[in-house]
Order: sequence, then C-alpha cells, then structure tokens
Amino acid sequence: MLRQRRLAIPLAALTAVGMLASDLYLPALPSMQAQLRASMTAGQGTMAIFMLSLALSQFAWGWLADRYGDLRAILAGTVLLAVGSVLCGLAPDMASLLIGRLIQGLGAGAATVAVPALIRRRFSEADSVGAMALVATVESTVPAIGPVLGAAIVLHLDWRVSFYLIAALAVGLLPLVSRIVGRTAPSSGIAKPLAGTQPAWMTWGFVRHALSYATMFGALLMYVASAPHLVTAWIGTGVGGFAVLQLCGVGAFMVAAACGAKLAARFGVERAMLTGAGLQMLAAAMMVAQASAGLRSLALLIAAWTVFCAGLGLRGPSLMSRALSLAVSNPGKAAGVVMTAAFGMTALATMAVAPFLAGGLLPVAFGVAILVLLSILLVPDAFRLHSKPHAAKRT
Repeated sequence: MLRQRRLAIPLAALTAVGMLASDLYLPALPSMQAQLRASMTAGQGTMAIFMLSLALSQFAWGWLADRYGDLRAILAGTVLLAVGSVLCGLAPDMASLLIGRLIQGLGAGAATVAVPALIRRRFSEADSVGAMALVATVESTVPAIGPVLGAAIVLHLDWRVSFYLIAALAVGLLPLVSRIVGRTAPSSGIAKPLAGTQPAWMTWGFVRHALSYATMFGALLMYVASAPHLVTAWIGTGVGGFAVLQLCGVGAFMVAAACGAKLAARFGVERAMLTGAGLQMLAAAMMVAQASAGLRSLALLIAAWTVFCAGLGLRGPSLMSRALSLAVSNPGKAAGVVMTAAFGMTALATMAVAPFLAGGLLPVAFGVAILVLLSILLVPDAFRLHSKPHAAKRT
C-alpha cells in the first residue's frame, strides 16, 4: 500500500491541476459574465466546453501516448493546459474565454489518459485497482474543493487570477512530470486489441457501471456549475455563501468516504452503494421540495447538498471499484472510459440545465433527481444485499 501511494500520489497531482481548472473560477462566474457582458447560458458554456473537450481529447491522447510515449504526451498536455489558462486570463470577451477553455480541456485530458496506464504497468492487476482508486478519489474531490479556493480568490482578487494560478501550477508540475513519468517503461510494448474487435473487458456489465458512475458524476458537477447562480442570484447572498456550501459538501464527502470503506469491508460493497444511493435520492427530494415551496434559504440548500455529498462519499468509490473489477484485464483503459463518460455527461447535463437557470433551483433539482435515478436504474443488481462482500460478475 505504501508503494502504491508513493507513485499514485504524485501521479494524482497531474490530474488534480486539470480537475482544478474545471471549476476553480466558478465562484466568479456572475461577475465574469457581467464584466464580459455575456449571457447566463454562455457563462455555463464555459464549464460545458471544458468538459466536452476533455472528454473528446481522451481518444487523441491515447493514440499520441501509444505512438510517442507517455512522457511526451503528458508534457504536451501540460503545456496546452498552461497556454489555455493564460488565454482565459487575458480574454477580452466571452468568445475568447471559450476558446481558452477549449484548449484547457484538451490539455487536461492528457493526464487522465496516461496516469491509469502508468499505474497499470507499475503494479499487478490487484494492486493497480487500489492505486487507481486513490487517483479516482482525487478526480472526484478536487472539483468539489476547487470552488472553495475560487471563492477565496474572488473575495480578494480579480477573477482572472484563478486562471493564472492554474497556468503557474501546470508549469510548476513539468519537472515532476519528467521525473515520475521518465522512470516508467515506454508504452509502445503494451498489447493492443485487433482493429475492429471489442476489448474482452468491454462487457455490458462494465458499460452499465461506467454509465452509472458517469450520470452520478454529471449530477455532481452540473450542480456545482449551477450553484454560484443559485447562491448569488436566486437566494441573494454573497459568494461567501457558495464557499460555505462547498465546504460542507467536501466535509460530508470525506467523512462518508472514510465510513464507506469500513462499511463496504464489513457488510459488502452493495450495502455502501445502497446507503449512498438512498442518501442521494433523499437529497434530490429535499431540493425539489425546497424549490417547489419557493424557500430561498441557504441553510436548506446546504442541508440538501451535504446529504448528496455524503451519499457520493458512500457510493462513488464503491461504484468505481465495481466498474474496474468488471474490467480486471485492463483497468487502465477501463478507468479512461469511465472518466470520458463522466466528463461527457457533465457537459451535456450542464448545458441542458443552463437555459432554465433563471427559474432558480427547480430545474437544477429535477436534473439532479433524474441523473441520480438513472444512475441507480442502470445497475439494479448492484443493490442486492449479500451476507459477504460481493464478487463482481463479468457479464
């Protein structure tokens, strides 16, 4: 486990900066829209275009890494991330900002492809799952922590600083990237499936679990992208209220994730997933009830979000672990597929809700409810309780 952490933690840092770029700026979104004279839909588009380019870039970076090596691919991606961040910081209008966000997303995609493959080459099949679970935790928690840091920035500095910070972090990571990735064997020797054939691990069971995780992840980031408007415009509090909302969510996730690991070990993964799913549906119901009653209360909003994030902490790691266990022959590529689906779902969900944000919490609440329900319905068999931890079936 110690050896896993020594490699996984530095590699997780590669994805952390890219994930931080996804939503660090969100607390400044209302003021940014006003300064650039942009519509609310265009503002939400800054999140959607990042996630969409991040999702689509997975395929290109995979090919580039196979052809030119992981080190060159990740270095190129890190440079692109830095360049895109600078362009965002210098953007004179929304069109320029969207171009910068597109480049940011393309650059951030390199690490999300290469890191699982690197871990898979350095560890056995069993050990690699644990290391990738650590990376997956970073990918899930950083988007939640980012807006908290962003709120602190916007309270004291200009919104452009958040983009310059991402550029500085990306450039600062270049030496670490060279040192860690440079010690790893080149990827050219990895066996590839024959063209036109489906990988053996791409089973219907894996696809269902991957889509289940993606819809849950999409609900998370769609809400995070919409929350600045809900807090500042619908409820009418300052950006500090958004920071409190995120802090409560992050805290609930961390506590629940720790409890979820113990719950899964003692009672099985199904128990953790079932409890988490129940909490997320409860949170969605709380949001719908608050919106329907017209209660513009930050306290109620925080309560529902805290319950949702607690459910995510119980359910998220278990669901990712189950998906990877169904693709035990190639967990690296499987993790890439899961995150590609998650980023794509986030882009679709964010843009689907954006035109209705003027209506306040109700469209967001319904969006969360639909995505969580779909996530549960995709894997109904995952919630069958057993007396012992479940052995995943590859069907």
